[in-house]
Amino acid sequence: MKKIMLFILALCLCFTAIGAAFAETAAAEVPAAEMTAEELYQAGLDANDAKDYGKALEYYQLAADLGYAEAIKEIGNLYHDGLGVEQSYDKAFEYYQRAADLGNTNALNNLGTMYLNGFGVEKNFDEAFKCLSTAVEQGNVTALYNLGLMYHFGWGVEQDYGRAHEYFQQTVDQGDVNAIVGIGSLYYFGEGVEQDYGKAVEYYTLAAEQGSPAGMFALGDCFYEGKGTEKDPDKAAEWYRKALEAGYEPDEEEQVHLKDVLGDEYTQK
Repeated sequence: MKKIMLFILALCLCFTAIGAAFAETAAAEVPAAEMTAEELYQAGLDANDAKDYGKALEYYQLAADLGYAEAIKEIGNLYHDGLGVEQSYDKAFEYYQRAADLGNTNALNNLGTMYLNGFGVEKNFDEAFKCLSTAVEQGNVTALYNLGLMYHFGWGVEQDYGRAHEYFQQTVDQGDVNAIVGIGSLYYFGEGVEQDYGKAVEYYTLAAEQGSPAGMFALGDCFYEGKGTEKDPDKAAEWYRKALEAGYEPDEEEQVHLKDVLGDEYTQK
């Protein structure tokens, strides 16, 4: 199992659940000119959920023009992923910075990930740490997970598996699925904790049940290798399929492995 692939820098993306109040607003088809900034933002989320990214951008921009920081951050997300716009890390960074300047901690977290990756800006671990730490101080859970990654891999800080475990556990306690995978991997590799494949499987299963593609793939590896559970190639294949369907993007080495396990079923994808 490859360790680096199980840890994913987490962007603060949009929430797709739409509240009842907005549902009533949408049903009434209120003209955009009569909508509040929050209603425009929610309309953008609704369009985003429907994969109508052009419409989402229109609503986000209207909300952004009214100074709604979360909408500004969402425009950054669209540029980051190239949804409804030409992909541009430079533009994404610009919008994240604007939202962060308005006090949006989600945007501050996203700036931290941009500095970590060197997307839209020169890679700078010190700036990443500063952004993430500030976001954490203001209660941002996703930033706490990303800060845990910095300690886990020693990105600009002294490597500290114990602190990484502590941060991951805090984010797990607040429902962060990425951190669940992270703790599972700490147990799998015995980093900062006593190696325990059984516990790794418990965490991977919990993450997989919550829809984590990385958790699904890691669980497939455990079944394939017979670590923490009985060896079961059929169950491994089942979890690999679920991971792919959920959006997991295997690297070259994993692609070779998937071709061996899934055969033509995988090569035809």
